[in-house]
Amino acid sequence: MCVAESENESINGDPPLRRSRRPIRIASRQSQLARAQAQAVGRVLGKLHPDVAVEYVWIESEGDQRLDLSLANVGGKGLFTKAVERALLSDKADVAVHSLKDLPTQLTPGLSIAAVPKRGDARDCLISDKANTIEQLPQGATVGTASPRRRAQLHRLRPDLQISEMRGNIETRMAKVLDRQEFDATLLAVAGLQRAKLGQFADKKLDPAVMVPAASQGALGIQCRTDDHVSISRCLPLNHTQTALAINVERDIIEGLQGDCHSPIAAYCYPSDEEGRYFEVVARVFSRDGQQSIEATGKAEGKLLSKLTTQILDELLEKGAADLLGGVSQMMQGMA
Repeated sequence: MCVAESENESINGDPPLRRSRRPIRIASRQSQLARAQAQAVGRVLGKLHPDVAVEYVWIESEGDQRLDLSLANVGGKGLFTKAVERALLSDKADVAVHSLKDLPTQLTPGLSIAAVPKRGDARDCLISDKANTIEQLPQGATVGTASPRRRAQLHRLRPDLQISEMRGNIETRMAKVLDRQEFDATLLAVAGLQRAKLGQFADKKLDPAVMVPAASQGALGIQCRTDDHVSISRCLPLNHTQTALAINVERDIIEGLQGDCHSPIAAYCYPSDEEGRYFEVVARVFSRDGQQSIEATGKAEGKLLSKLTTQILDELLEKGAADLLGGVSQMMQGMA
């Protein structure tokens, strides 16, 4: 997490910055969801800096262009962020807004996460007109997903389900289930549906204890160039401390397990009391078919989350997480 002071104060011991009136250029993907997320951030920045124009730079990512191929075979979820990051690095934009779960844990050199706004609903939901729960799906039902995490957990709950690759934006995936009937069901992130003004379809929410969310699910990442102190200081007020703490834990677990888009890993950290002082963490690692799983859990105060993260990683590795993930990796390479 990049830490900066307010726009009029010293940053890293440098002389105080004068208030800049240069426009705020926000880069994002072109999908309906990405636009909604970027515009939500833009509205907040516009209120914080009413004398500064907010502009948008819409970018078609490589991931959006190559819908015919599996994510695992074309570079993973990083494909959704690389083109947007290039706009930042080439000074065509000052700020990028990402779905944080799409952003690789190894950050691109020269770029920093300036802020993580308050998290949306981290849960998955079932999209189907044939059932209200996973248990109610017909025997042998076909479920579409490109997520190894969802695939593994679905197989763990219902080994009879036929899981097939499904890619596309939210609207496309919903149409494949509800309109064209190509699949009996799919799973989508509740926060994404809500931000895309499709929250009415998120009525079959899944218990996160049963379908553990992906690391960073429901959270946005606001990214800037590391040396752009003006943009960092403009974005810093959007940071939500509790969300940032939780997200750092989840991303550190993925990175500590050397996970990537091929990895069936679920990690969820959330406040366990109203004051947000204590957090609970659950991490699960699965075999591709979901029949093997390793879990580690814990609870700690926010200031001790780093220590808890290390303990959870140690426990997962002691239980054989590396071997389990190694088997998944070999299987994916054989399918490529």
